[in-house]
Amino acid sequence: MDKSMKPNFNFVNLTHPDELKEEQMQLYIRRLAMTEVGRKRRKPRTKRARNEIILEFHSPARRQGTIPDFDRFGGGEVDPFTAYPIDLDKSSRALVANIFRQNGNHCRQLRGSWWPVGLYDAAAFHNVLSNSRLFILMFHAGSYVSEDDSESLFHHTTALQLVNEKLKDPAHHKSDELIGTVCSFMCHEYIIGKYGRFNEHRDALMKIIELKGGIDAITREELRITVSWCDLVGSFPQDIPPKIPLPKKWQNDSRSPPGSPRPFNTISHLWKQQLPMEMSWISIFDDIAHLISLDRAFTPVQFEAAFTVGSWVEPTLVRLLVLRPLEGSKTRIKIIEEVCRLGTLLFLGRVWRWMGASPVRTLAFVSNLLRILNDRTYMVEWRELKPLLLWTLYCAATEATDMVERHQLLFMLAMLMKGMELTTWEKLMEVVRGVLWAKQVFGDCEHDIRDELMSFITEPWTGKDLVSENGA
Repeated sequence: MDKSMKPNFNFVNLTHPDELKEEQMQLYIRRLAMTEVGRKRRKPRTKRARNEIILEFHSPARRQGTIPDFDRFGGGEVDPFTAYPIDLDKSSRALVANIFRQNGNHCRQLRGSWWPVGLYDAAAFHNVLSNSRLFILMFHAGSYVSEDDSESLFHHTTALQLVNEKLKDPAHHKSDELIGTVCSFMCHEYIIGKYGRFNEHRDALMKIIELKGGIDAITREELRITVSWCDLVGSFPQDIPPKIPLPKKWQNDSRSPPGSPRPFNTISHLWKQQLPMEMSWISIFDDIAHLISLDRAFTPVQFEAAFTVGSWVEPTLVRLLVLRPLEGSKTRIKIIEEVCRLGTLLFLGRVWRWMGASPVRTLAFVSNLLRILNDRTYMVEWRELKPLLLWTLYCAATEATDMVERHQLLFMLAMLMKGMELTTWEKLMEVVRGVLWAKQVFGDCEHDIRDELMSFITEPWTGKDLVSENGA
């Protein structure tokens, strides 16, 4: 082969794609390109060769879990084409990479909505980085975190300083950028569990939205969905009603498809026989059971929605959090409905976590359930609806992290099993699965409680049967 026909390669070694934006690097690449152009012009047209400039990325020495690897141009964990609202240094690039790392623990839910909102301005983006650092801390701790470290606190306080500067200008008082920034503060407080501060930020958000002209004045879909998402994630662990109405994108997602046949559900049938006028909770239960029975709750389409604009879980949780059976008269019917509402939230909490939401704290539901079951004024007769109580206790026991609460729940569950003549684990699970079940979500959780629960069943009991006293 003629030497002149061999391709010439010029290698440009970079440590990060952002270096492409540097003036000196661009000038260097242009010089290389023009050199090749000059060489081509000096060669006969019939002997033109293919010349390429190769961009090769070398990752610097990295701390485990912080610095991304780059596989190819535009294909790594930090998008070199994204216009970030701040200049990224080594540390902030690692925090961005953590958000998109495939094997990371960062919350994947609604990322297709809150990530664009985080790019609106520098204040919101600094909170995005702060929150990313909190997820790294959770990953290393193996549990939730309740405090910032120096790195997350730096970005959080920087966001505070930037937003305080912006508030000096009245033009920003009802801007999308300010709404997005307040949402980022709400997310920060929800992640570390500072719900008092979350509620303060939510109150501020409601005032900004009112000043803007109401929720419908938010026309950017990613912001509208992010507002509802941030309201939900902080309301859920407190068991309080969200204040933001459902986005149009969510309104129909929590209901089973119209016109599709509903399979017979024994529990739903028993409920409507005993409580024919109480349809608030059972209608939500029916929708969940229908979605799961049709295998429409965990399809690839639903997972894609979970990562972008929200799946069926988010609006279903809002419906349950808004439902408040005990706010009126505390009748037998309302007490049963409240216990079932809490059981359904505990069930969906595990589903939500499995679909990528994090953190999902269910402590309030466990505590509220125990408060009702231990209060003599709430004692009711469950009759044929005992399987619902059994299912609720099972869901609560698998979610309980406080050992005292867990012990109480398992004791109650064991006593109810004895009253229903369920002497084995298999018989218990037959009843639980007959109420509402998602094998792919709950398939391995039984090992957490099985041994302790069965120890109550096999040991003779001579004390008071608390669950029977409570009407079971």
